[in-house]
Amino acid sequence: MFDKSDIRAAVEGGAISADQATRFEAFLKARNDPDRMLDPENLRFLSNFNDVFLTIGIVILMTGLGFLSTIAFSNIFGLPGLFDGEVSSDAAGRAKLAVMLMPVPVLVGAWLLAEYFCGKRRLLLPSMALSVTIVLSAAALVSVMFAPTNEAEANIFAENLENVVATMSFAAFGAATFAAGAIFWRFRLPFSLFLLALSVAGLFYTAVARIGGENMLVGGAATLIVGLATLAAAIWFDMRDPMRASRTSDHAFWLHMAAAPQIIFGIRGLILGYGFVPASTVDATVMLVVLIAFGVISLALNRRALIVSGLLTFGGTLWVLVDRLGGGSGLNTVMLVALIVGGSIVLLGGGWKTARRFVLRVFPAQGTFGRIFPPEPA
Repeated sequence: MFDKSDIRAAVEGGAISADQATRFEAFLKARNDPDRMLDPENLRFLSNFNDVFLTIGIVILMTGLGFLSTIAFSNIFGLPGLFDGEVSSDAAGRAKLAVMLMPVPVLVGAWLLAEYFCGKRRLLLPSMALSVTIVLSAAALVSVMFAPTNEAEANIFAENLENVVATMSFAAFGAATFAAGAIFWRFRLPFSLFLLALSVAGLFYTAVARIGGENMLVGGAATLIVGLATLAAAIWFDMRDPMRASRTSDHAFWLHMAAAPQIIFGIRGLILGYGFVPASTVDATVMLVVLIAFGVISLALNRRALIVSGLLTFGGTLWVLVDRLGGGSGLNTVMLVALIVGGSIVLLGGGWKTARRFVLRVFPAQGTFGRIFPPEPA
């Protein structure tokens, strides 16, 4: 009888590819339980506690390497006491170069570890930690390049703070986008698409804030556009794997995770506005209807991540409606909202497949719709 360790050993030995291993595992699960398809949101990034153990070690190691790099470059460039006297362009330039080089050892070390743990061992949770380290290090390195190093640049910085901040933000998100794309190209790590989607979103939000101001950024439209674009990319991956049996499904999962909060936040901004102004009863009712419709679409797509992202807004909207409709004291409102939200989750989680069969009656089972909204076996 095969187990996960045998399949992983076959991958490490080059007998089968990682995608073949995923499909083989899905086949064995379906064979053992023919009435149940492999769950499309099966969290495959954790095989055993050794992955957690390794991830903890990686986080601690990268933290220590970061401190070592900071201390080393500070001493090499003489940063202690560098600004005791008058600040010169040379001193500012040396400080900038030192700070710019500090993330380099962390970036290189994380990439070398990723070559082994992600490229060879295919340990996903440690690879996720290393990917975050690589992306953040790349963003820090590049953004420092645009810091001022002389008095003239400092004056420009003070007079045009928004321009400089926007430039540094573009640099940081651009570097993060490049790093996440490189990780996906090199390792085909599904989680890297999550980082890539957020980095691209950061570039878009920076551009929107620079052109239209903060009000346009938080108004909801920009966030909704990015969320829907990310959702479209996720659906494109889902369509390539309607059976949700290969790594392509994992690619889609992480894009859904990136898309859902942005869609919810965007819809909330358009309906309720930004900030913490209490919603009216009409606005809360409209928001509740939209969230329910979003939940129906999530059922059809067979993606629980979309529903989870809307729970906070769902609870807040219910709170407003219960309170406005005479739910009683604050404690009674908490009780009613908790019962409704918790009960809905339990019922939906327990009867997910039944609910999907009911929803899918309105969608064709074949063609494009059949690939976007995969049928639920009876």
